[in-house]
Amino acid sequence: MNVLKHLSPDQRRVALVIALNIAIVIIESTVGVISGSLALLSDAWHNLSDVLALVVTAIALGLGKRPASATMTYGYVRSEMMATFINAGFLSLLMIWVAAEALNRLIHPMPVDGWLTMITAAIALIVNSASAVILGGHLHHPHHEDETPHHDLNVRAAFWHMASDALLSLAVVLGGGAMILWGVPWVDSSLSLLFAGVILMASGKLIAQSFASLMDKSDPERIAGFSSIITAHPSVMEVHDLHLIHPATHQHYFSAHIVLDENLQLKEIEMIIERLRHDLAHAGATHILLQPETLKYRDNGHNHCNGHTEHHHGHTE
Repeated sequence: MNVLKHLSPDQRRVALVIALNIAIVIIESTVGVISGSLALLSDAWHNLSDVLALVVTAIALGLGKRPASATMTYGYVRSEMMATFINAGFLSLLMIWVAAEALNRLIHPMPVDGWLTMITAAIALIVNSASAVILGGHLHHPHHEDETPHHDLNVRAAFWHMASDALLSLAVVLGGGAMILWGVPWVDSSLSLLFAGVILMASGKLIAQSFASLMDKSDPERIAGFSSIITAHPSVMEVHDLHLIHPATHQHYFSAHIVLDENLQLKEIEMIIERLRHDLAHAGATHILLQPETLKYRDNGHNHCNGHTEHHHGHTE
């Protein structure tokens, strides 16, 4: 209990979901062996993978709140995107495996204990749905200002894990019922195949977003907007060497070189930069670095301050 007091609301939610899913893994694995249900065993393994993914999520949530240090000067801001990429990637691989198993079961159906399968899957469905609600409710209704807003990709990835578990459990419930009523064991395989496709599309978007962040992909439209804010200032003669990265859901790190009149005094330059920082922050930039320069560094095709160009010519920084 003392440990829980030191956890953030996000971490407590994730810890609760981990405990619930460990229970489901034990129950489904045991009953799956007894009943001979491959669907239950598959669902149990999927839940086990989610437990591991949720542990990664909990660690990432803790790291994301750690302050910067002498060795980690930006802190652990990228932990959210790294966890999202791992979670979504792992989920995609599992869904491919589920789809392959579903196809195999369509070709080679296996008789199982329908009642035992359906009852166990129903319990798993309730627990997985509750887990998704615990995480999904947070995505839409943050209760405190210090909580992560609804579009946190890391928590969203964990939510999709739980949602996928609930859908798979539902497929097993329906499949068990179909086997009891009509003796058609292919129903649960067909539903699993359908749900695997839906979840693959959702996790694919998370992979694309997190990968773009980890690779420091820029947003041309946002860069153009920031550039127009800078050039709109009457004292700015030019802006170049613009960089924008997106290391976390709510973070936009922006840097640029601005050309100013060389006759300006330091106090005047500071006032210009302070004004630009205020306007850029209002437009969404969270970490701003502006380097003032004179006409000597004006972009004329052989910019002296272009670090990439210097690197290509064999210079080191």
